[in-house]
Amino acid sequence: MSTGAAPTGHSKRRARTRAALLAAARQLLAEGRETASIEEITKRAGVGFGSFFNHFPGGKDELFTEAVLDVLDAYSAWVTSLTEPLPDPAEVFALSFRITGRLGAAQPDLFAPVLARGSEILLVDRGLRQAALADLRAGVDSGRFIALDPEVHLLAVGGVLLGLMRAAVVTPGLTTSAIDAVSAGVLRMLGVSAQEAQEICARPLPGSPGVAQWFAAVAVP
Repeated sequence: MSTGAAPTGHSKRRARTRAALLAAARQLLAEGRETASIEEITKRAGVGFGSFFNHFPGGKDELFTEAVLDVLDAYSAWVTSLTEPLPDPAEVFALSFRITGRLGAAQPDLFAPVLARGSEILLVDRGLRQAALADLRAGVDSGRFIALDPEVHLLAVGGVLLGLMRAAVVTPGLTTSAIDAVSAGVLRMLGVSAQEAQEICARPLPGSPGVAQWFAAVAVP
């Protein structure tokens, strides 16, 4: 017999309102409009102005920060589901990097909220940072990566990834071969040989159904 209470109509409405506000924030961040007023945010979200502070008492800064973290949490969970079957930490890291580059090139607006935060996003202890540190630690512990503090590795490869995502925004049509070349370069930074790095980054990627599922998970309502 279940002891959990079923969601009430009120709790469902609250959840929908919060989701709508986060979706509106993601849209505005993608447009570079973090200065939008609360009135504009609630209008775009299709919710009442008075409901805003019920969900985000810290104001717009709290909303926009949560919108960025919301994207990263969803993305991190999706990538982890794709890499879990892989036993090699080098392949796990390369797969995450290559897919991120491809998604950034295909839909740059999707990661615009992340780019709006710049390198500070690498220091937020949540979602993608935690997953990346776990992957890097596994690589160091197994001897696949150079024996450095995973935090040091994260700052190095995270900077490259942010640069790649920025390139996807300002250089439409970034090719998959260019993305894979950067990914192989990152593996070499981590200590994988040039030949093996190229071989790993030439392996087939998971098919499009997984990508479609993740787009659906973060789609704006």
